[in-house]
Amino acid sequence: MCPLPNETWPEAYLGRLRIKKVHVCGRLLHPPLYSHVVNFPRLELPLLGCYENKIEAGGGIVTVRLRPGSALFAAPNCWNLPVWKSGLELMSLLFGARQIGISIVTSQPHQGPQLAVKKFSVPTPRSGPVPMLLETLTHLQAAGNGPEIFPELAGALIQCVQQLLRQPTLPATASRPQRLLENVCVFLQNHFQYEITRDSVAAQFGIAPNHLSRLFKTHGSMTFTNYLTHVRIDRAKHLLHNYNLKLEEIATLCGYCDAPYFCHVFKRLAKMTPAEYRGKVRKV
Repeated sequence: MCPLPNETWPEAYLGRLRIKKVHVCGRLLHPPLYSHVVNFPRLELPLLGCYENKIEAGGGIVTVRLRPGSALFAAPNCWNLPVWKSGLELMSLLFGARQIGISIVTSQPHQGPQLAVKKFSVPTPRSGPVPMLLETLTHLQAAGNGPEIFPELAGALIQCVQQLLRQPTLPATASRPQRLLENVCVFLQNHFQYEITRDSVAAQFGIAPNHLSRLFKTHGSMTFTNYLTHVRIDRAKHLLHNYNLKLEEIATLCGYCDAPYFCHVFKRLAKMTPAEYRGKVRKV
């Protein structure tokens, strides 16, 4: 599915999506290792190939295989475990607090999970149909009903994102470096569980690693490394609060391959061990 001449790629892809079925992720069961879970809503849409996932549905873990015309909706903190097969091209809509991130993920032969190779973003509207549609989808997911209306709601959400892309001039609320920094932050919030570095993220955005460091130093409140660490530890706190996962599993889900190092970093930021934190929040 290639954009037509003179079309911007996000709008071109979105304009030809016709959603007939939506698979909805849950969050009650323990997320398996290497699951994808973030704290904002996501809509994932295969453009080419088969997008295979394990998700929570009907009180158990099931395998679903999505092809063009179907979608996967994950409310905040819901999880999915994708299988990246060769030939898959996937569009993801990530509805962050400040930015709607639009990305294309491509899976290539003999490689692990691919990071997005194309990225675009627009400011998240604070009012209007987008927040209302996301709230409705999230409430329906929590209630465990309404599957027949999900395709219609997902289609309306896609149309709203299209309209945002068509706006001739978006309010210049931030400088170009600030917008770039926000896009990088959304990217980190969506890929923290992978083995990523300053150099690999800089390469994704086509900038030099030193430029990325300067962005965080000049326009952010902390360094690149500190921001990524805070994102990972914040996710660890969520997992400790809500699931009875082993520390080794939580470390892996948060992007750490070494559990003792994860515990060291957690204690440095939270001023207590992961076990102490779990005991404290479970008493509340």
